[in-house]
Parts: sequence; structure tokens; C-alpha cells
Amino acid sequence: MKAIIIGCGIAGPAMALALQKVGVQAVIYEAREAADDAQGAFLGISPNGLNILKEYVALDEVLTDYTPGRIRFFNARNKAIGVIDNAGQLSRYGSETVQVKRGLLNGALRRAAQEAGIPVEFGKRLLSIGQREGTVTVSFADGSIAEGDLLIGCDGIHSAVRRAVFPNAPEPEYTGLLSTGGFTRLDDLTLPADAIRMTFGERGFFGYAVSTSGEIWWFNNIAQATAPRRHELDQSELAYLKGRLTALHKNDPEPIASIIERAHSIEIYPIYDIPFLDQWHQDRVCLIGDAAHATAPHIGQGASLALEDTLVLAQCIRDCAGLQAAFARFQSLRQARVQAIIRQARKVGDTKTVPNRFQQFFRDLLLPFFVRLEARKMDWVYGYRVDWHRKLI
Repeated sequence: MKAIIIGCGIAGPAMALALQKVGVQAVIYEAREAADDAQGAFLGISPNGLNILKEYVALDEVLTDYTPGRIRFFNARNKAIGVIDNAGQLSRYGSETVQVKRGLLNGALRRAAQEAGIPVEFGKRLLSIGQREGTVTVSFADGSIAEGDLLIGCDGIHSAVRRAVFPNAPEPEYTGLLSTGGFTRLDDLTLPADAIRMTFGERGFFGYAVSTSGEIWWFNNIAQATAPRRHELDQSELAYLKGRLTALHKNDPEPIASIIERAHSIEIYPIYDIPFLDQWHQDRVCLIGDAAHATAPHIGQGASLALEDTLVLAQCIRDCAGLQAAFARFQSLRQARVQAIIRQARKVGDTKTVPNRFQQFFRDLLLPFFVRLEARKMDWVYGYRVDWHRKLI
């Protein structure tokens, strides 16, 4: 069989490598004109995602620069109010939560796919999808056409595949938060590098960590009731973003202001997730990752869930009698898990909006108990494994 894969982010190359395990040859089509591994900020990958990633690339190729996964929480007066410790993850799960640059992860997976003989074609913006018995056909904006036996939509939260196949599906929902991701160097300051330090500031949420190369990776969440227009924030200038964020955090503890003022790169984007889709597949087309079940980034599971999808879908294609059965089995195996994680991410995101003084008091009082409870509940997330050698049928 030949597979068409739309999207060359994280899920696309991983999906192509997974399909190769079951004898399905794939071609990856990407709307961008060229690869840009410097684009994007950073993301968390937890043990469940790292254990899948090991199937495709050597972790040393990805973890050339990273930050730890331990999290320490502070209030606006710089009082420590909670900690999520990942001690013991390595022995318990086989991997330990880290943050990595998106470009490093994307680049490593793309190169692994290309080295495995999987073609990647850039400048292929999808216009339409046609299906007839035994074949799926894709038309691109450059006038070219691709044909295959199946198509996997790996093109993210604003998926063109989803819109083409499910035109009446719910649109991504704005969660009420904007997020920024930035990079800074403060060589004249020594900052703790043992954890991500997250502060519930007076008017916004701010987190930062020091990477293994000494760079500060940071993010901010801003409560904003109305969603920005699509691409409205894309051209925001660095000086404008610094001014907006400095004003937001002017009363918060150092080194927050210094990190913002001396940043050499900042991105800003709205946070969306997707209302639960009833169907992830139609005939010979199936959605995975953010195209099917985008989650807000508050518990760092988006990339890990997409990586899980790739191996499970390949297993279903290997073991089920036909694509329809494979896609249906895939959704039945994955849907309850991803929906539970999406709900949990929404819950955590709600705590990042700015409460009143009364609510702040109880947040600071109860957060240590809350994070300990949530950490105990994460075992089912982090401990997830795909038994590749087990037959589904």
C-alpha cells in the first residue's frame, strides 16, 4: 500500500516511519515552502511520548539541548506554593519528562524519515480530497495531484484535511488564553537550573527554565476574553511584545522583567483546543494528533499523544482486516484516553486566569495539595505503553 501523509511537523514523519514498520510506503506532503527548524518555541515530552520517540530516533539526536521537567510554583510575592517532582520517572517509566525545542524534534524526525527513504515534498498546500473505491486523490495549490491507498491527516489543529473531509466538524475553540514563548540569555545572572519555575503573577502567568546550553526558555499566559483574528498576531514586533509583557509583569518578582526585556526571540499565539470529534476517519482518510484531538499545552501532552497515535494506528493497520476496520479500531483504542487528557489540560488552564484576591488566597493555600493529587493521577498518562508485539486480532 501507498500512504499520503499531509503535514511534516512531529506527527507526519513519525507516522511515515511507523507505517514503514508494517510495509506501507508513505510520501509526506507539507504546505510550507521549506523546512525551518529554527521556527517555533519549545514543548514538553513526557515518558509516554519519549518511549514512542525511541522507536524512531535516537534520543541523543533530540536531547542536544533541553530543560528539566520538574516544576516549582510561586505566587506573585515569590512565595513557593507547590512542586511537581519527576524524581523516579526514569526507573518507573523508562524515561523522564523534558522540554525540547520544537525545531530540534521536528528536524530529527524529518531527517530520520528521509534517511529511511521516505520522500518529503514541500510547497504542497492541500486544496481538495477525492475518494473512489480503492484510491484517495489529493489536489494541491500548485496544480499537482497525489494518489494513494490511504491518507493520514497530520496537519495540526487548523487541519486542511479535517476541513476537507468533515466540513461540518466543530472548529477549534479558543480557550481564553494567549501564550508567548521566548528565548533569553542572561550570562551575568546565575539562575536555578533544577526545575521549571512557574509564577502566578499579579496579572499573568509566567514560567521559565534554564536549558543545558545555558539559554533561558520561557513562556507567558495572558488572559484575553476574545480570540484574535487568524494570523493577527503573526507580525507582532519584538519591541511591541516586550513592552506588552513587561507592563503585564511589572509588579512581579525578578528575574521576570529582565528575562522579558533582554529576550532575543518571542512568539505569541492564541491557545486552542478542539471540541470532541465524533469521527476521526472517513473511508480511506484518518486524522491523528492535533488534527483529531488538539489539547491545550498546559500539561505538556500534545506531542506525546501524537506520537502515541502513530504507533497505535500502524498496529491497527497491520492487524485489522481492511482500512475501515483499522481506522475504527484506532479511534476506539485512543478516543477515551485523549478526551480525558484534554479535559485535564482545560482544568489546569483555567487556573492560569487571574483570580481575585479571595480566590488567590485559596489557590495558594490549596495548590500544594492539588499538585500532589494531580501528580499521583498522572501514572495512567506517563505509564502508557504500546505493546507492538501483541496482535490486536
